[in-house]
Amino acid sequence: MVSKKRGFAGLSALLILAGCADPRLGPNSKTGWVTELYTPEKLQTNRSGCLAGLSPAQIAGHQYAEITVPHLRSYRYVSALVPDSIKLHLHDKVEISPPFCKDGVVPEVVQILKRSR
Repeated sequence: MVSKKRGFAGLSALLILAGCADPRLGPNSKTGWVTELYTPEKLQTNRSGCLAGLSPAQIAGHQYAEITVPHLRSYRYVSALVPDSIKLHLHDKVEISPPFCKDGVVPEVVQILKRSR
């Protein structure tokens, strides 16, 4: 009888946690908010670590944004590429993938989840 209660409690916890996940997100994605839309001029003079390896042509040819991503009890600030098909505004909630800059791969905005007001 005790093992059935434990199994039920475990299954219930799993279902509750699964209900918290946003079904619109990809498996290697995070959500965050647009806190800054970078201008090419700003990126020419001051680039974050993730964007430091980009050429001047890459910077001039694309839009980049700073995304604030919740992380435990604080936030991380991630620079991300904005595709030409997506028109961002400050404070939009977005999905980025990969969630952080790693091995020189620049995160990219995948979709807008909620427009700012």
